[in-house]
Parts: sequence; C-alpha cells; structure tokens
Amino acid sequence: MSVQDDLRRAAEQATAAVEGFKVEVVGDRVIMTPQSEIQSWTILDVQVAARAAGVDTARLLSDVLVHFPGEPPRAPDVAILENGATAPYAYEDLLAAVEIVSSKDDDNDYSIKLQQYARFGVPLYLIIDPFQATCAVLTDPEGARYAARQDYAYGEMVTLHLADGSTVQIPTDTFKRKG
Repeated sequence: MSVQDDLRRAAEQATAAVEGFKVEVVGDRVIMTPQSEIQSWTILDVQVAARAAGVDTARLLSDVLVHFPGEPPRAPDVAILENGATAPYAYEDLLAAVEIVSSKDDDNDYSIKLQQYARFGVPLYLIIDPFQATCAVLTDPEGARYAARQDYAYGEMVTLHLADGSTVQIPTDTFKRKG
C-alpha cells in the first residue's frame, strides 16, 4: 500500500463524511474545497453546450475518477470522453478535461493538474476561472506543458476542437463571476 493509496482512501472517506465539498488528492495533499453554486452552474453550462454540439450524455462526466498510472487519479469538473469509453476510465479516454478554478490563489488547475494532463497527453484542457472571468483552452501537449493556448474573456464564445473531429462551442456570456 502506497502513501498515494492512503491519501486516496482518506479523500474517499472525507467525501463520504462531509457533504458539499470536493475532495481530491493533489501531490501529497488532500484538498477539500467547498463546492459553490457558481461551479455547479458553470459545470452545467459546459455540459449543456457539449450536448447541444452533439456529444452524447454517455461521453460527459462530472467529478468521476479518471486514472493516471503511477499518479493520483483526477475527477475533472467536466470530462469529455472518447466514443465507447467505459468505466473504470483512464487518461486515454479523455478528449477534454475541464476544470473550474475553485479558490482565488490556488495553483492546482493552473499548475499541478495542467502538468499532469499534459504529461499524459490529454489533448485539450479547458480552465475556467470565475475569479478572473477568463477561460484558457490548452492544446498540443508536450512533456509537462501545452504548446498552444487560446485565452477568452467571459462574454466570448469558447470553441473546443476535439481530437475526434467534433467541435463544441461554449457561450460564456452567462458565466457567473466569483469575488
């Protein structure tokens, strides 16, 4: 049993015991972040946009574990999967990972998760930041970074070009900001 396994088990127990928090293992820490209505609404908006673009419900997940060998699993706020992906899900199943920044000064989404998604070749990573009212679409993973980045301000249409050839347009004009 590894330390990561112990941390993952602690996170699962905390999730079961405390409602209203997202619990995840990031590096050597167990992070408990209170879920906000803004995160919930943004997740729903992204899923509605993906459905409107023709992405089947079976290919859309929210807060469901995706496994990365030798590293902590992730539960993206929204995951868009390859057609035919089945549980348990692995990084190869991801066409896109979407994370909504949950706290103002947290580098999890901009650093730790970004590096892990890139290392494992997740083709598209979308960071939605309600504190800055911005979105960043990262593509072309190279090592622990993404070679391409497209930034959007809230109010602009975010376009995701998925590796399967499909396109998802996400309107951000109704995204809520967070203080």
